[in-house]
Amino acid sequence: MIEVLVSLTVVAFGLLGLAGLQARSMSFQKDSFDRKAAAEVASQMAERIRANYDGFTAGNYNQTMLPADPVPGAIPVCANAQDCTALEIANRDWAMWQIDLRRRLPVSGAYLVAPAGSTQMRMILAWQEGQATDGQADPICNVAPVNIANAQYRCFSWILHP
Repeated sequence: MIEVLVSLTVVAFGLLGLAGLQARSMSFQKDSFDRKAAAEVASQMAERIRANYDGFTAGNYNQTMLPADPVPGAIPVCANAQDCTALEIANRDWAMWQIDLRRRLPVSGAYLVAPAGSTQMRMILAWQEGQATDGQADPICNVAPVNIANAQYRCFSWILHP
């Protein structure tokens, strides 16, 4: 009878370990999903910038969206629907992209920076991480232009060459 009790105790601890492993696995799955979403929206914006190179060279894509900023309510329209300017295209791209970014990563920020005359752009995405981190702020988030010293945020940085 004692052997049965001991074996049940061992099985119970094993099942508790499996339950903890399952919970941790779900946390990593969410982190992976967020990273995939960030990579996809960054790729979308890179394609938008490549398609409107005149807007890029004019500096129309130097934009910032803080995590607390509201999502645009409407997508701007072109003054002449048959002939949009590079600025109008950039404004439409930015508004549509903000809506998509917030749909995929609800508490997120975006920082697009291209120095004047540059042939490249730096894009940084910041989003709130669902799982607990080690308590240290992400080194990409903790510096300019992002300046988010909150350990719950994760940041990724890309260099685009339109």
